[in-house]
Amino acid sequence: GLGITTGLGLAVSVGSEFESAFAGVKKTVNASDEEIMQMRDDLRQMAKEMPTSAAELSAIAESAGQLGIENGNITEFTKTMADLAVATNLTSDEAAAEFAKFANITGMAQDNFDELGSSVVALGNKLATNETDIVSMGMRIAAAGDQVGLSQDAIMGYAAALSSVGMEAEAGGSSFSKMLVKLQMATETGKGLKDYAKIAGMTGAEFKETFQKDATEAINAFLSGLSDTERNGKSAIAVLNDMGLTEVNLRDTLIRATNASELFDNALKISNEAWTENVALANEAAQRYITLESQAGMLGNKIKDIGISIYDDLRPGLTDAMVLANEFVDSIAGQEDVFGNFISSATEGLPTM
Repeated sequence: GLGITTGLGLAVSVGSEFESAFAGVKKTVNASDEEIMQMRDDLRQMAKEMPTSAAELSAIAESAGQLGIENGNITEFTKTMADLAVATNLTSDEAAAEFAKFANITGMAQDNFDELGSSVVALGNKLATNETDIVSMGMRIAAAGDQVGLSQDAIMGYAAALSSVGMEAEAGGSSFSKMLVKLQMATETGKGLKDYAKIAGMTGAEFKETFQKDATEAINAFLSGLSDTERNGKSAIAVLNDMGLTEVNLRDTLIRATNASELFDNALKISNEAWTENVALANEAAQRYITLESQAGMLGNKIKDIGISIYDDLRPGLTDAMVLANEFVDSIAGQEDVFGNFISSATEGLPTM
């Protein structure tokens, strides 16, 4: 009897925790009852396959609703953010907020969050940086990158490369964005186009055509050419000075990028391959999920899911009991004097200690 009572108590505790967490999902997600119930089932099933509890997954799904993720993508978005929290140094909250904003800035389709996660994980694994710094830098250059036609994986590739050469997100991202804007203006207006083209080893027309067709090819040609300007008897600093690119942060960013032009090429390849293959995040998370700690977490989640099912069965009766209890308390409220007088009468005449 004690065991049964304890088990029921735990079931009520686990079930009510999930109920409260999932109430947040229903608050932020505008969906039909059928869609809500399917989402509830999906989150419970997902919790059995990863060490993240159903209540924690509900919190991510609630954030997804707040961030404007479409109903049909919320479950997959939740899984991707949970995987990122396990496989990287990003928290699920950080990943959810940054990825959703990045998608809004670049117009990325909402069914590409797992591809984006794979690019970030692959870059973090293979370059001298980490996922938090990559995403932070990516957010800084997203708008300018999108304006010049860079793909989402290319933006993250450049972000990882910049982070790998020691650039801070605020300074490096701002400076690289300025460079992209200047290249865009040069190709559109012709002002300074010959200077950029000469460094890239092209004619003005060739550079313009290349930039409009594939901005990464033109950018990399410019950075590569800048690293070899001494063939013309000038240092990269002198060439940038002649071009009027004298702002300290911008010049520092370009010099660092110039000295690591091969790194930039490599980062773009890593990001593109990871995006296309779309397995890096899943593989990294899978490696974490086979650890004893994660397996124990999954076992706990499966036990909790049994508790949630028991709670679902008990809930109608428990709710009725709570209603009756509230009504009883309401009925005796304000009658404290009656109970006090009753107790005084009952104890009258009894010997005092």
